[in-house]
Amino acid sequence: MPALAPRKIIRYFFIWTSLLFGLLCSSVTLQAQPQEDSYSFSFRGEPLTNVLEEIASRTETDMVYDPAIVEGISVYTRIEEKSVAEILQDVLEATSLDFVTLSSGTIVIVKNVSDDPSYGTLSGKIVDRSTGEPLPGATVMLADASGGTNTGNSGRFVLSDLVSGTYHIVFSYVGYEAVYKTIEIQPDEHRREEISLQRKPVDFKPVVVKEHLPQLPQGNNGKGEIIDSDSEWETAGPMKDAIQSLSLFSGVQYGIPMTDLHLQGGRQGDHRILLDGVPVYNPYSFGQMFSAFSPYAISKIELHKSGYGPSEGSQIAGLIDLSHDMGGGDNYSGQIQGDPLSLNVRGDINFTGDNDSSSFKVMAAGRSNYWKIYQEPNLAQTLQQWDELDPIMTNILLDSENDASLYEPREHTSNVRFYDIHLASEYEIDDYKTLSSSFYFGENDVSTELLREAPALEEMPRYLYARDQYQWDNFMGQVSYSQFISPRLNLESQLSFSENTFRHHYQLGTSNNPVIPGGVLGTTSDMAFANFQEASAQNRVPNQRNENNISHFIFRTDGTYSFSPNIKADAGVQVDYVQSEVNLTDLFYLPTISDQRTLLLSSYLDGTWRTGEYWKLSLGSRFTYVDAIDRLHTEPRASVQFDRPDSDIGYWSVRFSGGYYRQFINQFEITNPGPTSLVPSFKVWSHGKISQTPEAWHLGSSFYYEPAENTTFNIEAFYKWQPTTYTVSYQNLLRDMAVDRTSANAFAETTQMENAGFSFRLDQAVFDSKAKLMLGYDYNFNRINLDSQFGRSIPASWHEPHRFQLRGLWHLWPELSVVAKWQSVLGRSWGFRQAYYHFLFYEGNQQLGDFSFAHPEDDRLDPYHQLDLSFVYKPSLSFMDAELRLDLINVLNRRNTIDWSLYPVGDTDDYEIHKRTMPGFNPSLSLQVNF
Repeated sequence: MPALAPRKIIRYFFIWTSLLFGLLCSSVTLQAQPQEDSYSFSFRGEPLTNVLEEIASRTETDMVYDPAIVEGISVYTRIEEKSVAEILQDVLEATSLDFVTLSSGTIVIVKNVSDDPSYGTLSGKIVDRSTGEPLPGATVMLADASGGTNTGNSGRFVLSDLVSGTYHIVFSYVGYEAVYKTIEIQPDEHRREEISLQRKPVDFKPVVVKEHLPQLPQGNNGKGEIIDSDSEWETAGPMKDAIQSLSLFSGVQYGIPMTDLHLQGGRQGDHRILLDGVPVYNPYSFGQMFSAFSPYAISKIELHKSGYGPSEGSQIAGLIDLSHDMGGGDNYSGQIQGDPLSLNVRGDINFTGDNDSSSFKVMAAGRSNYWKIYQEPNLAQTLQQWDELDPIMTNILLDSENDASLYEPREHTSNVRFYDIHLASEYEIDDYKTLSSSFYFGENDVSTELLREAPALEEMPRYLYARDQYQWDNFMGQVSYSQFISPRLNLESQLSFSENTFRHHYQLGTSNNPVIPGGVLGTTSDMAFANFQEASAQNRVPNQRNENNISHFIFRTDGTYSFSPNIKADAGVQVDYVQSEVNLTDLFYLPTISDQRTLLLSSYLDGTWRTGEYWKLSLGSRFTYVDAIDRLHTEPRASVQFDRPDSDIGYWSVRFSGGYYRQFINQFEITNPGPTSLVPSFKVWSHGKISQTPEAWHLGSSFYYEPAENTTFNIEAFYKWQPTTYTVSYQNLLRDMAVDRTSANAFAETTQMENAGFSFRLDQAVFDSKAKLMLGYDYNFNRINLDSQFGRSIPASWHEPHRFQLRGLWHLWPELSVVAKWQSVLGRSWGFRQAYYHFLFYEGNQQLGDFSFAHPEDDRLDPYHQLDLSFVYKPSLSFMDAELRLDLINVLNRRNTIDWSLYPVGDTDDYEIHKRTMPGFNPSLSLQVNF
């Protein structure tokens, strides 16, 4: 078997990682070996409070104490050339006080070192200031970096075992202004705080990369003040498309129509998309062109990429977690937004209890198109262009001597139908208990019908017709409960159910009557309906029907226990019950019918330890028992992070992570061999009784640098080795009747894959933070072993080696904003339709004319370039809020290529390439009204 390792890429990756680690270690070494300075003081009856403040100031030492224990004490002493520890011994010698030094270097004044110091607890909740929505994953950090934590899904946090005294605490979250606050902790006090954070005045969409968050924001002064933002500028508004917004961020490959999302070079099914923590198995509308979720229902997205922790689950690429928006603001509010393609509505109801400790929120949102009333011209034209019969595939499928390329277009119709409904609620019972629920249902249908007519003098059936139908149905529902059981323990439980159903129907045939059986064509004066039997009698009708259904029930409980400000443990248990059905009954592939049921029992344990000044270490593992194969799997994972907020070059932070990952529910992308392939492939799911469980090793590193308040720079690098993964076996689908047609072996085979890459993002705010620029580049190296088909390892069909991005957001005036987006993709291969490589290849047509399908890595598509501009106008109206948006998509009117087809040239054996392209320039106007 050929070796897969790209030695040069791996070598550069480890060199880059070693340099970063060397920088980190050298910095830490310099800190770890300071010279012990000496100081002199003279105190003549001065209050102990003043004495301690002067010592702390001159020696630059962080000191914590309870003002009550030093009150009324005066100091008389003279000190010459002594260390800090010796100074404090002299100062406190005549008192009943002593001191302890924490691992971070912070000195705590206590009543007596032989006595246990008094402790307290700080807990609370971090929310969005304008909406009251909780912020999961926000950072709570002691300003001296001696301890800290992160909020859970409900936005709550706890810091236990705090020695009584004064603390400067930093509350921060990506995309929000940090809050610095001074808090007094009394002995045995369980103090609770609610911290509200203000969104930064200018930013891109509120997407959060959760795995590497700086522990302290740049510019931390530790002065105990709350920093408010009084800027008149607001963010750019809600995400226009939750899934497409991901293309802003490194490691996410998405944005080209009719292509799926890939996370750091992984396959489509190697990651999982969640809504409120619940898997949604087909989160796309209209052939993967946009999200299946209403943009006004989603508030934020969290990405978990290479090296993610054990609490997130088992996926060999990563996870993408979307959250419903529960920030309604006023007691009653509503939104309505319309554009040429769809209508969005949203309503919110909020109630607050008499004691302000309880509240109830309800959010309802929905979206629907109105294709039968108004067909957006650009989309209608695009559908007609994409719904083109490929003459080669048509001739093979009809098994006829007639040449399909001779038929000329006559009629075409398309139907696009989609809608989704979101309902979410949150009941905050009191300061420590929250009950929430959410529900989502979506339906997406795309169908096209075309009729072609033969020239009058040709002796062949007069009409050639085709019908292509797709339907996706999604459902998700969940109920969650979170509670602070004690000042140290927080528990969250969730019960959920999700389901996805996919149906695909294709018809193709010839007739002397203008008929598409069961279709809508034939209403013109010179056409008449005929039934299915009459058409079948004249010529055989290839009829393809594919169906897939997956249902997933989950119950999970997660807990966080805080041993101290430096140490916490996360643990959880989860029960999954999965059922899926696959039904491939067509004339193209061998029939496959399977019905699988799987029970998964999993648990995890993850410990986090903050040590030294700015070190953060995590170590844990996930354990999963699969009843179908009676096997227990272990997945160890670890990470280390170091922050330097006070270095001479600014704030920088570096993180290394890695581990072992399994995957127990697998998606397979099966090529659609139909002659139009409006949707190039469809998904089926398999789990449970498979011969080998997919596995992957991750190694990831990231470097965050903030030289100034308005500048951030991020570098990420990763390496993923998948010694066991699955690919679709077209040999089994087309030829092998011997395999079990009721199992995954009917369409799957094991192989190996490897991904490596790096990316950088530069964000710069300019013009007094009224504008923001983002520059990005992603490089990806991918190899998948396709030895059974091509005899070697080659780049995968979704491989995009180079991706460039430039984004700009500028608030010209308080009412007017401009957004510019540029994207370029270079190096795409596998230029022909997927069916050429996966269907023709096995049907003995590995070469047509001068074109071969045996080397897909050599079939390179032209570079992809696209520039979009948006103008957002928000007038100042006293009676309502409104937004008028003009989107200019593909301003340069580039006809970027999706894939190629071959058309015969006359009566010769030559062929020429026909390109299926993306839409050109497309303006769109939308109006949003808030009331």
